[in-house]
Amino acid sequence: MRVFIYNLMFNKMGAVTSACRAVGAEIANISNEDIHKSIEHLVDPSKSAKPGMDCDENISELLIFDGFSSDNLDNFLDAYKGTQAPPIAFKAMVTPVNLKWTPAYLYFHLKSEMGI
Repeated sequence: MRVFIYNLMFNKMGAVTSACRAVGAEIANISNEDIHKSIEHLVDPSKSAKPGMDCDENISELLIFDGFSSDNLDNFLDAYKGTQAPPIAFKAMVTPVNLKWTPAYLYFHLKSEMGI
């Protein structure tokens, strides 16, 4: 299990670290370079680093969960809430559909779903 993170403030980073420890997940940073590469490449670097579905989007913060069951995700979110850190609005699980997307496009999609 891994949590890919992008652009988290210090207090949220500490809370994510604590929640990852609670569920046995690793943290993987998404670099500014990788924000426009496919999620598939982030999950498995042996896959092509070609850009996936993308967009120009100013990304505030993002969490992407890879390899989590629904119970693992619930436990992570409970552990995060227990830290009293502010919520992170933009988060998603890796799915067969979003593997070809970039983190930037995923962020845009999440924003659209939220009506923002």
